[in-house]
Amino acid sequence: MVTPATVHSHRRARNGFELSKSKDAKLAIEQLVRVSDKMEKMVVPGALDRTLAIQKRLSKFETRISLVGQVKAGKTALANAMIGQPGLLPSDINPWTSVITSLHMNTAQPAGKSAVFQFFNKDEWSEMTTMGGRLGELAARTNFEDEAEEMREQVRELQGRAKQRLGVNFKLLLGNTHSFGEFDHGLVKRYVCLGDDDETGSGSNGRFADLTKSADLYFDNPQFPLPVVIRDTPGVNDPFLVREAVTLNNLAETDICVICLSAHQALSTVDIGLINIIMGLQHEQIILFVNRIDELEDPHRQINEIDSYIRRTLETQKLPQDIPIVFGSAKWGQAEISGDFDTLSDQSRTAYQSLQDARAIEHNVPRISGAASAAEADLSGITHLMQVIDAKSANDVSWPFIEKLRDECLDLVNQSTLLLRDAVKNQDAADAAMSASDLSARIARIISKLNDDYDALTKSSLRMTTYAMSDVYRSFILNGKRDLEKLVDKGEGLKQWSPETETLRRDLISAYNNFSNKCTAQLSEIMQETADSIAGLYADVLGNESGLFPVVGPTFSRPKTPVFLMKTMTIDLSTGWLGRMFSKQRKKATYVANFEKLATEEMAATIQDLQQDYIKEFATQTRVQLQEFMDEHIKTLRNLALPSDAPEVTQMRQSFGLEKEVTQRIAVLDEIRDTLNNVKRHDCDISHLKVTAK
Repeated sequence: MVTPATVHSHRRARNGFELSKSKDAKLAIEQLVRVSDKMEKMVVPGALDRTLAIQKRLSKFETRISLVGQVKAGKTALANAMIGQPGLLPSDINPWTSVITSLHMNTAQPAGKSAVFQFFNKDEWSEMTTMGGRLGELAARTNFEDEAEEMREQVRELQGRAKQRLGVNFKLLLGNTHSFGEFDHGLVKRYVCLGDDDETGSGSNGRFADLTKSADLYFDNPQFPLPVVIRDTPGVNDPFLVREAVTLNNLAETDICVICLSAHQALSTVDIGLINIIMGLQHEQIILFVNRIDELEDPHRQINEIDSYIRRTLETQKLPQDIPIVFGSAKWGQAEISGDFDTLSDQSRTAYQSLQDARAIEHNVPRISGAASAAEADLSGITHLMQVIDAKSANDVSWPFIEKLRDECLDLVNQSTLLLRDAVKNQDAADAAMSASDLSARIARIISKLNDDYDALTKSSLRMTTYAMSDVYRSFILNGKRDLEKLVDKGEGLKQWSPETETLRRDLISAYNNFSNKCTAQLSEIMQETADSIAGLYADVLGNESGLFPVVGPTFSRPKTPVFLMKTMTIDLSTGWLGRMFSKQRKKATYVANFEKLATEEMAATIQDLQQDYIKEFATQTRVQLQEFMDEHIKTLRNLALPSDAPEVTQMRQSFGLEKEVTQRIAVLDEIRDTLNNVKRHDCDISHLKVTAK
């Protein structure tokens, strides 16, 4: 059994990988933890809450990695190989009953539990078969009620089996959680695997799986320097929609997305559709892992062929060319970890030996027999994959987080230093520089300009993005109508016809990313201008202490991942069914009108989601950040501008302590500032990792 204290990692002497970039980031985070602990005792009382908030964010930091792909692409076996635990997660999961399984490594366990399984609540369970759910929404908008009813019937059958298996416990489980202090393969299987009854009729192999919404497993793994969460997701070619929201919410919270492809059919139509959907993420977050090379007849030769094919396909589909591609075998990875190659099939062992020999010849090195030497060449691709993940995690996750908190710490240290120095002087510096009324007037002008600039940015972003997405839809509708009219005029069948939804989704995501990039850049400019104005105000208030420190504004996160563009569209759902609907019509005008109606309704829903859930929500969140930033500096400025004999000043100075103590605190804060200024990233060049492992 696995417990929270278990070192959950097999020996990796054979194919051990070192996450060196994450180790650098770990050292920086540990330094920030030590600095924030010192700050808690040294900053002025007004800065304490933000210091404690920084400490909390440091304690919760983690890199979130999602494994996505088709059913049977080998995602679960890959997860096992990545964490060094062959066979931990069952890999024979039926896509209909599979759930998102999250592997939390080196993170805090909830109440000391190492396994937590969350069940669907009553409303979620009911929505699977009612018109209130996503399925019902799509059915109503596409007039495909017959097909939707077929899907509902399958859901009802599943629910019926679950009720029969669980008996009186069924209703008690909905909305509840099962937690355990330890777990093993058998326990996990009960909650995430196919819920068929076994020979005894108890259904113990997957007793609760039909009801399970999510599974979270916690353990220590020294292989990973920093906290990491690896999420194994259901197959994307699952024809059902009931778990779509759960999967998309997971993707919205993903830092790195590993798309698992099968070497036998890399970049199939489903894979291309998946990549187009996932492109709602930033392409820097994406890695392609071509799994199951152990099933190829000649892996060395075929890897090169598949690699060329994938890159040509990416170019044809107008997808980014710099997405890293890694080839490997999760089965080989598990065998390398355990040292047990006898579990592999004869074909797999033959392919392994063939690739080992080919690479030995390619690199002009003598071949040494034995699994250990072969594994050192990373035939499984697991080491290469983890190195790419490591570099991306450091460059795009860890260091941006570190730099953001470092700047916030610097801002707090500088504000506290100003107030402490002013207290030591015991003089009214503001009397010689600026009156309280002048200060208030200056602050009011800064706030007014900030609000005006921000409101203008919000309105322009909303308007421009709405127009851009509307143009994308209008172009899609015009092209679809034209193609449809041509087919009808030629008298060709329509059952296989489908509009270019992949192009539509890609263009919509491009428009959204354009909004995201421009809005974030312009917001940073507004913030920098505001910070410069506040720095100038400090200089005027303090007189001869101008240029004491630059004011650092908050770093804004990008608008959230556009999962509203990833979810199943009515047009996606109607692909393959359009012909059936059109076959009931006889007039070309009716065909075109039905298609236009469908696409126009989708456009209205998409734009509404964009306006309400993304742009306006982003505006609200960033405005709160701006307000908090302004409030803190305004408070500091007003304290500096108070007359030296004001009661507030006396009280503030008393809270700081004796002059000697204040001087010591200033000295410590100066040391902290020097330490923070030395927290700098080591750029992680991953260009050498983007090439295919040969």
